[in-house]
Amino acid sequence: MAGRKPRGRETAWDMILSMAAVIGTVGVIMLLAWRPQQEIVQSIDYPAAVATAKLSQVWPISVPSEIPPGYRATSARFEPESYGEVGDVRWLVGFLTQEDEYISIWQSDGPKGKVIATATNNAVCESTELITNTKTAIASTWQKCESADPLTRAFVQTIGEVTTVVGGTVQWPELLEFAQSLEPVSP
Repeated sequence: MAGRKPRGRETAWDMILSMAAVIGTVGVIMLLAWRPQQEIVQSIDYPAAVATAKLSQVWPISVPSEIPPGYRATSARFEPESYGEVGDVRWLVGFLTQEDEYISIWQSDGPKGKVIATATNNAVCESTELITNTKTAIASTWQKCESADPLTRAFVQTIGEVTTVVGGTVQWPELLEFAQSLEPVSP
């Protein structure tokens, strides 16, 4: 075989050519197999989730009186609280806005401090806000909490044993409007 170098006599240039061949082959395979990954967020049947929660609830859950246009319910569950006493439960419902921002309602009769810390991503609650319900015209005081990383804005209120957190990544005016629209759904 003319032109072949005996084993053990390869040069750095031979190694560079071999690496280029391997990288080129991998590159071609990646180009052929690559598919754009688009995050698909499934919507849920919100009315069915509320109906199911009504059957299980032990205290009145809160829901928006009307879901704003462009909002999609992406999660809803009425489940045992993951911390606290046996028998503690939580109602959690989340929405995506038209701008793909997140907003949620989290209600729990679990330990207040743990509920607030978890639902607000350990946000700092430094002020209060007087929020007037759009249906009843009754005003109540809520804590106003904010965290920069991850971005979380929230209104928090505890009545009796139940802590309600309305939070998400939306701007304050949209969060306020959502909190104002909440109404209780009795068992």
